[in-house]
Amino acid sequence: MRRMMMLAGLVLALQAHAQPAPMRLSQLGDAAPARQQEFFPAPSFELVHTGGCGVMEGIASASDGSVYFTEITRSVGCSDAAGVQGGRIWVVPPGGTPRIFREPSNMAAGLAIDAQDRLVAAEGADYGGRRVSVTDLRSGSYRVVAYFHENRQFNAPNDVAIDRAGRIFFSDLRLFGPETIEQRINAVYRLDPPEASSKGLWPVSRILGNDAKMNGVELSPDGQTLYVGHCDPGTNALGEQGRPALDRTGAGGLVAYPLDAAGRPGAPRVLLDLEKAGCVDGMTTDVDGNLYLALPSAPSGPGIYVLTPDGALVARLTLPNRESPVNVGFGRGPEAGTLYVATVGVGKVYRLRTGKVGFAPSR
Repeated sequence: MRRMMMLAGLVLALQAHAQPAPMRLSQLGDAAPARQQEFFPAPSFELVHTGGCGVMEGIASASDGSVYFTEITRSVGCSDAAGVQGGRIWVVPPGGTPRIFREPSNMAAGLAIDAQDRLVAAEGADYGGRRVSVTDLRSGSYRVVAYFHENRQFNAPNDVAIDRAGRIFFSDLRLFGPETIEQRINAVYRLDPPEASSKGLWPVSRILGNDAKMNGVELSPDGQTLYVGHCDPGTNALGEQGRPALDRTGAGGLVAYPLDAAGRPGAPRVLLDLEKAGCVDGMTTDVDGNLYLALPSAPSGPGIYVLTPDGALVARLTLPNRESPVNVGFGRGPEAGTLYVATVGVGKVYRLRTGKVGFAPSR
């Protein structure tokens, strides 16, 4: 009897510590979530930029309120008789209009800006740099900080996030481009800031790697959780290493990893499973840790989906003409409550006021 009571107690303890089931595609539904007005009290989209031929991506804001975003000028659709373009980085000064900050951008995709106004760019493939660079926005200096891992060049760095220690987390996957795939695994890497006397590239560690295409990356405001968006159209299957948290074939969803003090991930927790029928691309957080996800595709409709850190859906928003968002980011300063949204297919960037304040890096 005593043994049975002990076993029963053990079962109850395990159930108490069991992870909640992830939200699934069928649970998203069409009705507005109960906390919709809290996050989007009076949504009104303002068009910031239009006319791009490729994919608008990589929204990031600097301390002076300037907002940066990228334009990926894919060789399929953006090349002409003069040749292949190399991508652009745009900047919107406070109260100003968009202008080109850098061209070519080496096909930069994801961007992040730290508290020292250093712009980190994930330079992708399709005649791009296939590396990670850091630009000091105050001095203008540009440096390549990551180019290869284990003597193989990256496939196509896609998205970046920076923690308070200055460590850079970035995803590497191939979605398009004719270059040879050298890294035989889709992965997330961590770059550790070098010693002041060091020279050359930053120390790099592969911290996640499996057959799933890990796309967007973001950190919780306290830096203790790494969020990874899965977006796999089923191309460039590598099939060599590791079992992913989600079935990779057409997989889409959101996975959370606890991070220790050294920036090493623990066991994955699936927060959202789109059941092979959708895609989680870029994302951002507000000061409360809520996640704003760009879903460019899902049977429930493309749009911006807001999840709590526990994975509960609290708000969702459809773009004009049901356009497909691929990246989101908050402004800073007086615009900290303004959410910027980049789209694919139509080359647009929107902004709208929210009921929340975006998280900005600080030390």
